[in-house]
Amino acid sequence: MVTPTFTASLDAGRQRFESGSFHAAHEAWESGWRQTRGPERRVLQVLVLWSAALQHHAHGKDLGANRLLLRALERLGEVGDAFDGLDVDSLREALVTSLEHAQLPWCDEARPRWPLQDFAPGAGREELEHEARCPYCGEPVLVSVAPEEAADASYVEDCPVCCRPWQVQVRREGESLNVAISRDDAQ
Repeated sequence: MVTPTFTASLDAGRQRFESGSFHAAHEAWESGWRQTRGPERRVLQVLVLWSAALQHHAHGKDLGANRLLLRALERLGEVGDAFDGLDVDSLREALVTSLEHAQLPWCDEARPRWPLQDFAPGAGREELEHEARCPYCGEPVLVSVAPEEAADASYVEDCPVCCRPWQVQVRREGESLNVAISRDDAQ
């Protein structure tokens, strides 16, 4: 299940990327990258590196562009093929094409197309969001609960701000859902 933070960051960066505003795309994806974990974080990191590489290439900094693209390809290998809805092969092909173009001066052909046209994370899955405050740092956060977890459930989730672990308690009370988070000092 992908988080709302990941989806919002991906969409914001994509709009900027498609318009050729690679620095702005980088900023949007980096914002999400700092708040996500696991495969979501790695995907956003790949996109951050790619957009930075394109920015370098467009300004004639080809060595920096090559290095960033190679790092993006390396990080993409860490994602694997199982990321929810992501066509890893299409993204890899786009990165390789950018690497090939980075060997030449910037031109319109070097400007890539967004490779993830059909990317629809969690398609068909409803997600319930509940506002809460982190019991450690006090920042407002969204706790996402998939409907299949919307019965009595308990699990550990990390704060997207301070990265400390919470204990999430989900309880169904009639038609309503009660979600509570507390410190997980056992970790």
